[in-house]
Amino acid sequence: MADDNHASFAKVGATVLAGVLATVAILVYLGGAGGRDHVLMAETYYDAAVSGLSVGSEVNYRGVAIGSVSDISFVGSLYDDAAEDDWQKVVVTISIDTRKLRLVDYDDAEERMRYLVGKGVRATVSASGITGLAKLELNIPKDPVELAPISWEPRYLCIPPQPSMLESFADALSRVMNEIDSMDFSGAWSNLSNAADSMASLAANLNSLVESQKGGVADAISGVADAARSIGALADELRENPASLIRTGVRESLPETE
Repeated sequence: MADDNHASFAKVGATVLAGVLATVAILVYLGGAGGRDHVLMAETYYDAAVSGLSVGSEVNYRGVAIGSVSDISFVGSLYDDAAEDDWQKVVVTISIDTRKLRLVDYDDAEERMRYLVGKGVRATVSASGITGLAKLELNIPKDPVELAPISWEPRYLCIPPQPSMLESFADALSRVMNEIDSMDFSGAWSNLSNAADSMASLAANLNSLVESQKGGVADAISGVADAARSIGALADELRENPASLIRTGVRESLPETE
């Protein structure tokens, strides 16, 4: 009887253990370990803060969720070969579900994604509503940034960063303010004042010239007036006595011939 009880307990224990192992296997599979064949790891980097972005944040491609952020760290803590100037740049590692992008149909999903990057796909940190949270957007912007060289060898496919519209506007505004701050307003005002003085001097010289020539101009005008009066008098005389235009004189007689 005791042996039968021991055998029953052994069967029950084996059954329970098998059930526990099966449950763990299912949970691990659902947690992603079983779907690793459909996961593509990639990374991007930023020279500015990535406020609002955290592990688990959504990764979208053209507005469609295709993955999530799996790690956020500094370049200096991940890559020993990085230049010192790059140590404080932020590396964002992402996992992409290749089934969402139909990359699973290709022999090499990474090469296909690399092709899309070559076509202009860039990664932008964008705010998610008014919650203060952020997400990573993969898009092909109208003017994608050029592929700048980096000083480290990435572990995964590197998707170049693209500043958001707000960051671009802030950078442009900052450049304009710096240009205004560097302008030499005192020098420009001095040049403008000198130009105004030169114009005033030229106007005074022209006025003096007109004053000095005023008498000669008056005499010339008076002479023209006298000539006009003379011409008018001659015209009146010709109108009253047109014959005065005919030359008069004594007619000489011709010599007589024998």
